[in-house]
Amino acid sequence: MLDERIVRALEAIVGRENVETSNMAKVAYSYDATPNFQALPDAVVAPRNTREVSELLKLCSEEKIPVVPRGSGTNLCAGTTPLGGGIVLLFRHMNRILEIDEENLTVTVQPGVITLDLIRAVEEKGLFYPPDPSSMKISTIGGNISENSGGLRGLKYGVTRDYVLGLEIVMPNGEIIRTGGSWPKMSPATI
Repeated sequence: MLDERIVRALEAIVGRENVETSNMAKVAYSYDATPNFQALPDAVVAPRNTREVSELLKLCSEEKIPVVPRGSGTNLCAGTTPLGGGIVLLFRHMNRILEIDEENLTVTVQPGVITLDLIRAVEEKGLFYPPDPSSMKISTIGGNISENSGGLRGLKYGVTRDYVLGLEIVMPNGEIIRTGGSWPKMSPATI
């Protein structure tokens, strides 16, 4: 259980409306699509941007609070459920497609973008995003990356990892790093 000081610190980072500690919220995020697995978090926190994620992870690292990132919770391996206690980090606010670069055939998105929304957005530009997990109507890109989602088209075209060129990652200590790049022909020698 989180003490009041920690709850207030979380609220100072993301706003009171983005920190849930009610039993109803904790139960709602205590399970995913994995059969027979459930454990309550201490809080559910929804950051709005990378800076807030960084501040949250720095606080949690300093206070030794476990953090479980969560998209839509459609996975079947308990990848978005706490082992018991800690914080579920919910990306519902970070759900925008930031750029569709038609020249370089890339798209930049936030982790909470729904997979089907991404597929439809690139198809409107005459492009194709192959990974098609069966949960694409509700699964998120961040969750797809975490679980390396595929779908039936994955047999022919590959799975999510085959389409990730770069990431902005917040490390457990709050440090923000960037890997890869947004150009398909970028090589490690040019990074």
